[in-house]
Amino acid sequence: MKFDGFIFFTVSLLVLIFAQRQLQREIQIILLILTRKPNLAIGIFSIILLPGVFIHEISHLLMAIILGVPVSKISLLPEITKQGKIRLGFVQTAKSDVVRDSLIGLAPFIIGLFIVAYIGTQKLGFSALVDASYKANISAFLNSLKNLPEMTDFGLWFYFAFAISTTMIPSEVDRQSWKIIFLVISIILVIVIISGLGGWMVDHIYPAINKWLLSISFVLMVSVLVHLLIFLPTWILRVVIFRLTGLQFVKQEN
Repeated sequence: MKFDGFIFFTVSLLVLIFAQRQLQREIQIILLILTRKPNLAIGIFSIILLPGVFIHEISHLLMAIILGVPVSKISLLPEITKQGKIRLGFVQTAKSDVVRDSLIGLAPFIIGLFIVAYIGTQKLGFSALVDASYKANISAFLNSLKNLPEMTDFGLWFYFAFAISTTMIPSEVDRQSWKIIFLVISIILVIVIISGLGGWMVDHIYPAINKWLLSISFVLMVSVLVHLLIFLPTWILRVVIFRLTGLQFVKQEN
């Protein structure tokens, strides 16, 4: 049984989450150093990511409407939560059942994947880059990377890919209902294995799931590449600013 789909999906998702957090951190530090005003830095940061925030919150809204869950409030304005984290927007819905709450929380990730897949393959030509990454073909990767700026409206589509992919990961609030879903799925799998249907599932269902996970991991790799291409110049800019100003960033422990 092949586990390449599960492995690629898991690795790609974890790398994207790490890259997303690191890149957003670098951008926030740069904005804070340049403005010296936290509220202004947050405002500029939210404007930079506005297309992604819009898609994220509209995804919640559309899924809630489709599932018949009342929506009481929607906001695209940034704010600092009680935990000291930046919240760039939110959709407030009525409490429903676990399945619908989970789907509403997952909506930005699903819609974000489709949009990033379209931009990455149709507008940026990232298919060759990702394929070279999977095959560890450095020369092919560098050659494809060199040709990227020649794509029509490359800068605009690259920006959209970044803004959407960096905001499509479900937040902690979005994931609140997932624990019960994972528990139910685990129980079902245990029952299937005990009942002797595990072999049938491996032969008839798992290949489709594996192929599906491979497709998703491709989109996640596109998102990772976008973040990596932005991270290096952003990190260099932050280092240069620190050298010129003599300042440094110190994380305050609560």
